Amino acid sequence: MRNWDLWALRRTAIAYILSVELAVAIAAVWLLTTLGSALATDWVRFAALVLAVTVHLTIVRRAEESRRDESAGPYFDLTSVWTFAAAIVLPGGMAVLVAVWLRIVLWPIARRQPYRFVFTSAHIVASTLLANAAVHLTGLSLGSSSGQVLLDLGLLGVLVLVAALYWFVQVALMSVALRIVNPQTRFVDALGSRNDNMLETTTLGVGAMLGMLIATHWVAPLLLVVPVILVNALLHRASERQAHLERLVAEQHKAHLQLTKDAHTDYRTGLFNTTGLNEHAEKLTADCRRSGRPVTVLAIDLDHFKRINDTWGHPAGNAVLAEVGRILREKLRPGDVAGRDGGEEFVVVLADTGLAQGTAIAERVREAIGEMSVVTTDKHRNTVTLRGRNLPVTEDGPEVRAISASIGVAVVPDNGDSLAVAQHSADAALYTAKENGRNQVRVAGIDIHARHLPAPRVDEPEVSRSA
Repeated sequence: MRNWDLWALRRTAIAYILSVELAVAIAAVWLLTTLGSALATDWVRFAALVLAVTVHLTIVRRAEESRRDESAGPYFDLTSVWTFAAAIVLPGGMAVLVAVWLRIVLWPIARRQPYRFVFTSAHIVASTLLANAAVHLTGLSLGSSSGQVLLDLGLLGVLVLVAALYWFVQVALMSVALRIVNPQTRFVDALGSRNDNMLETTTLGVGAMLGMLIATHWVAPLLLVVPVILVNALLHRASERQAHLERLVAEQHKAHLQLTKDAHTDYRTGLFNTTGLNEHAEKLTADCRRSGRPVTVLAIDLDHFKRINDTWGHPAGNAVLAEVGRILREKLRPGDVAGRDGGEEFVVVLADTGLAQGTAIAERVREAIGEMSVVTTDKHRNTVTLRGRNLPVTEDGPEVRAISASIGVAVVPDNGDSLAVAQHSADAALYTAKENGRNQVRVAGIDIHARHLPAPRVDEPEVSRSA
């Protein structure tokens, strides 16, 4: 008993659950003591109901297990047909026995923690008892029509109110338990979906009709058991189709997200492609402009990238591009936008970033690219390690020091009111960096202090940007 899951709940929840179960048990035992005065016809009706319940739940066991497993919230079945009919036509003790027997037969289907199953059984028995008491206190007869329209309409009204009471007692007891266990639980969480409640309403209506039929002839449950089983089969098929459709919709949504991502992503670097870059960068820039925040644009170009492709082959160049993409993803903040703008060119848009901070980020990116080591293969499939130009010469020779980047920096709104204008200014600054020796950062319209820049390389000839 010490290992029961019940004891893991809050003390108030334990007290509430045990109090409800104790009160229901006392009322049920008291009603069972009155069975000695029951009529023979009541026992026959009781036996017919018990037989119908057993046949119904035995045949639909697998279908109900499947429906219960697929249910995301409160689970509604068709068993209220039998318990509500028993509540309105049988003596209280027999109605309790029908409800208890139904729960015993249902136990293999439920597959729930014992304390939850027992508490659910308790509130079903409680609703059955209260519905039984409400019907019998009115003194109305279900067996035949009185011939008076008002009395018959009054019987109809009583049955509607009793059905509402039956439903409300179960929902109220369950919602209170859920709220005590989890204070964030809302009352509507215990109500179930609209379709579930429509099913429960229909089930209670059929249960009311069954109760009236039982009052006239005991074979009514045996006649109704086949239609109930067929309805169960239809519900099972409907739930299977719904689950299948939901899986298809989820797969379609996942595929749509993947296609959208692929349409905006450069597969080689993992950064945005031109389409994704334009869309996300424009949105970021517009958001910052509305709030009066600056945006820094970095235009990045790998130096002498054509030489890498010509010397070691395109696989080596692709490996360098992939490593640059990794560096940009690591060095930038989550809100920044980075993309490959064709070939060896990259564009970075930094949100809420002024000139000083943007220049510092550009320097960090340039240094990281200049310190790269990329293990790849050459044209003859021999392993080669390409190194950044900021790294010292190794025994492999200076020719493998082939990786560096030139970066141009521009700011919105200092260098233009739009992203396109600022990007053009950053591109012009990039050309200036190329013309002054490469492997450096230049700001649009500003010469950065010499201590921020490496000395121009003299071992490499001047070439155009496309080199």
